[in-house]
Amino acid sequence: MASAERTVREPETSRGRRTKARIVAAAAELMHVRGVGATSVDEVLVASGTGKSQLYHYFSTKDDLVDAVVRHQLDRVLGDLSRFDIGTWEGIRGWLDSMLAEQQERGCHGGCPLGSLLAEVARSDVGLRAVAADALSLWEARLAAGLRTLHERGELGRDAEPARLAEEAMASIQGGYLLSTTQREAQPMRVALDAVFDRLRSYAT
Repeated sequence: MASAERTVREPETSRGRRTKARIVAAAAELMHVRGVGATSVDEVLVASGTGKSQLYHYFSTKDDLVDAVVRHQLDRVLGDLSRFDIGTWEGIRGWLDSMLAEQQERGCHGGCPLGSLLAEVARSDVGLRAVAADALSLWEARLAAGLRTLHERGELGRDAEPARLAEEAMASIQGGYLLSTTQREAQPMRVALDAVFDRLRSYAT
């Protein structure tokens, strides 16, 4: 993913890699629930059980850490997506249902693991904005690839446009997350995800 040049040191030992991963995971959880601006470096240190010298050994600034968190959350949502064969209707339905289940398990706190973060960093510096845009595009592209598979097998109508449908689906999903998080209620998310599936299925042959 494209981004402005950042100072992020890669660990040379397995212990260092575990420490860095722990810092990023702790920051990702805090930023997901509280937001980037409301998450301090000191809170990340406490949550990760690391010292300030360790954090700044790997990340020169908080923006460097946020960059790593965006990538971490992208890996997370793509990993969740990869558990399903989204080149099938059953896989798409399963993926949508899994997002709803996870949102319910969190008590509808935090919103989309990636989308809520991107909405905030998109207002930040150019480098983070580029990373955010690339991350969302990659997520959307994975769904579009699954829809193209359905299209090539003749399970989507000839007039269907996989890339456009994927873009519409992502917009609806993000809207569902936003309303669900705002209302602390799963129903808006359920309605949005059902609408996504119904829209895609309307092109089924």
